[in-house]
Amino acid sequence: MNSGISQVFQREVTCPISMNYFIDPVTIDCGHSFCRPCFYLNWQDIPILTHCFECIKSTQQRNLKTNIHLKKMASLARKASLWLFLSSEEQMCGTHRETKKMFCEVDKSLLCSLCSSSQEHRDHRHCPIEWAAEEHREKLLKKMQSLWGKARENQRNLNVETTRIRHWKAFGDILYR
Repeated sequence: MNSGISQVFQREVTCPISMNYFIDPVTIDCGHSFCRPCFYLNWQDIPILTHCFECIKSTQQRNLKTNIHLKKMASLARKASLWLFLSSEEQMCGTHRETKKMFCEVDKSLLCSLCSSSQEHRDHRHCPIEWAAEEHREKLLKKMQSLWGKARENQRNLNVETTRIRHWKAFGDILYR
């Protein structure tokens, strides 16, 4: 693929906030897309009306839906990036001079097909690298969603406590006067 076209494609499947390939992309009213985690982390507990990070237009998004097409495109870009990385000289098996295509679950290491069937790794669980990458990305995303929920809850609690402190200060000022 032409490097200019490749760069444009990569830019289109990259979140403007995290600057990484989209993770669970959502599209808001104005048409711009963001990773769901980035959207929630940047607009959590803001009133109903918010402004787009890209164009500053107002949006009233609340029930965001995943942009399936963009999610598939980002997944393809991640896979292409992974294969480009794996085909580099430093990712070749030093012993067999073969591309490492397998992931050893026990050792958490990349192996070529000959190493994965060797005595050392024969009894270990293996899977293709792209499966392992996707599986671990999904697990990480689920853990992150839990953390985002806790972060939003903590922000709400902080807002409540900040409001209480302001009221107590105002009450203290009234008593002082």
